[in-house]
Amino acid sequence: MKNGHERKSSVRVVHVTTVHHPFDPRIFYKQLASLRDAGFDAHLIAPHERSERVNGIPIHALPIPSSRGARLALQPKVFRMAGALDAALYQIHDPELLPLAFLLKRTIGARVVYDMHENYRSKGALLGRGLRALERWAFRWVDHVLLAEESYRSIVDGHAVPHTYIANYFRPIGGEDPVDAVEISETPTRLLYTGTLSDSRGLRTMVDLAAQIRRADRPETLDLVGVCHRDHQRIQVEEQVRSEGLGAVLERTGWDTYVRPSAMPPHYCRADVGLALCEPHPNHMGSLLTKFYEYLHYGLPIICSDFPRWRRFVEQHECGAVVPPGEPGAVLDVLDAWQAHPERYRECAENARAAAPQYRWETMGERLVNLYRRLLNDSSLKEPVTGSR
Repeated sequence: MKNGHERKSSVRVVHVTTVHHPFDPRIFYKQLASLRDAGFDAHLIAPHERSERVNGIPIHALPIPSSRGARLALQPKVFRMAGALDAALYQIHDPELLPLAFLLKRTIGARVVYDMHENYRSKGALLGRGLRALERWAFRWVDHVLLAEESYRSIVDGHAVPHTYIANYFRPIGGEDPVDAVEISETPTRLLYTGTLSDSRGLRTMVDLAAQIRRADRPETLDLVGVCHRDHQRIQVEEQVRSEGLGAVLERTGWDTYVRPSAMPPHYCRADVGLALCEPHPNHMGSLLTKFYEYLHYGLPIICSDFPRWRRFVEQHECGAVVPPGEPGAVLDVLDAWQAHPERYRECAENARAAAPQYRWETMGERLVNLYRRLLNDSSLKEPVTGSR
């Protein structure tokens, strides 16, 4: 968001997470950066190697947990750290922190905003029900809920909680060359995936795609940029890469380490096509991946799994193609068609660039800042809360 906010504020606001990386794009580079730009005293509490100030935003480091149990054990420390900052508003990014947020609201009278990143019904019968129960309880007293997806409205329907849709649109990190200056390739051969890697997000399909490219001696290469948190899946992929000699086709950046968004632009600028070959998981089928907006910004035609919502997006903008999940051969069929008819590929790339301005973060940043101002302009900000509503 541009620095178009004339009115400045010295109000302290704190975002809290024990699940997400401190440089999670939605949290750090979009929401906190927009609040900082608007003049808020914006802070972040998150697992990190050390406390530091980055881009004008203080990060208060928590120990990096090795398991869910270790994460839950951090809560007393989180509560003390958050309370010491004495903020007017706390934004919570993880449902497991909602009880802690309630205590902050009761003890210091702060506003509480809950950012719903996921539909937690997909987390399994026991965990999913537990997280949903926490959310339903929080809807009785939380001041506002942010929805990362339109489809999450069904979760808050029937509850009196105020809520706002804050889409995870694209925001450049800074220092990037104008995308229009990047020449569109005549032969799309450089394939890219960015983001968290796992089998449900298409890792196995993409490795099988690389194997088919290698066996057919095709010209394509595949660049996977992101972290794979699942050790057994990394081991399986590494064994396949070694046994099938895929090193010349498949490049991995990050892999066992988080890749900061600031390191992503060179990968986008070198690529010809953006991939999203996820398996049919409810969280994928019910949402648009953030990478869609990023691919559009860099003029990358999208090849993605054929889910109804994804198909509508691609067909609306005429910016790519959909393929059956788990079928790497279908990806090669699309590439063959584009290589045989370069004008079709170029049209998709141009359409991607043309669609990108619809999905810029600026409008969402303005929406978030205006929401904060409304919440913090209310009276009795610091009066202790006597009960839930």
